[in-house]
Amino acid sequence: MSTKEGLSSKQSKSPAAENSLPSSVAFVHNFLDEYGLDPYEFRLYAHIVRRTGGKPEGVCFASLRKTAEICKMSTRKAQQGIKVLIKANFVTQTKRTGRTDEYRVTPVSDWVPKEELDEIRKAIAGNSTKTSVGSEIEAETETIES
Repeated sequence: MSTKEGLSSKQSKSPAAENSLPSSVAFVHNFLDEYGLDPYEFRLYAHIVRRTGGKPEGVCFASLRKTAEICKMSTRKAQQGIKVLIKANFVTQTKRTGRTDEYRVTPVSDWVPKEELDEIRKAIAGNSTKTSVGSEIEAETETIES
């Protein structure tokens, strides 16, 4: 039996189809998937790419707190992950006094070799201290030192 649109009742449009939702919303190139980012770094990178449209001229300026909330991680974990992305040249950071920092994605050709990611993480972990008054203030002001 056909409906007015010429579709069988089994093929009739669902509410999602009426809203023009795509059947798939993500494509991850194997180069990125196999590069060696940890799950936090990968999620943060995906978020920044979405916010910038994946274009070098695009800008992400969401607060660290909002970014962490959207990515379902602590502010501290987001801070560390973004530091890795900056040091590994996945993104660039522009500091803005009194405002949130800006992030831009960089071309793949600018990324550090994946073999260097562990050393970058170790260096960042070495610079981090356990929760202290200073790091709480840093998280509150939502700055990310690179």
